[in-house]
Amino acid sequence: MDPIRAILLSLARSAEEARLRWHAERAAVRARGETRNRSDAFAHNVQANLCLITAIGAADLPANFRLYDTTLSRDPLTAAAQLREVTSAYHPSGAIEAEHEAARLAYQAALAAPLTAQEQHYVDLLADLPPARRDKIIEAAEERAQHRPA
Repeated sequence: MDPIRAILLSLARSAEEARLRWHAERAAVRARGETRNRSDAFAHNVQANLCLITAIGAADLPANFRLYDTTLSRDPLTAAAQLREVTSAYHPSGAIEAEHEAARLAYQAALAAPLTAQEQHYVDLLADLPPARRDKIIEAAEERAQHRPA
């Protein structure tokens, strides 16, 4: 894959993940009955989109630039939307279904088994960590769970 395609895919994946995180955060806030306001996730979403649009504009894509089976538009906004569709289709983690977040939380509250003492201890340990460190640990655990043989 040539460097332009790799950079655009990487930026589009980052923009899509930022958008999904923002929507998931909004859904979680709504599910808790709190009022929505803009957060770091919103700012990150805007910044990721701006980076992607700037990169597409700077790349000066030829008229027939294709990514997988998609011919990207020369308009940066349209091309950014097309790229996000392509990357979410090929992204291994799949999309966060933000619109179903409330139902997921209700299901978890009603049917999930309560935490054991050991699990609660892990929760307390994670809560004491800085957010960036906690996110890194959770990401590593999720990655390990995905690659674990069934």
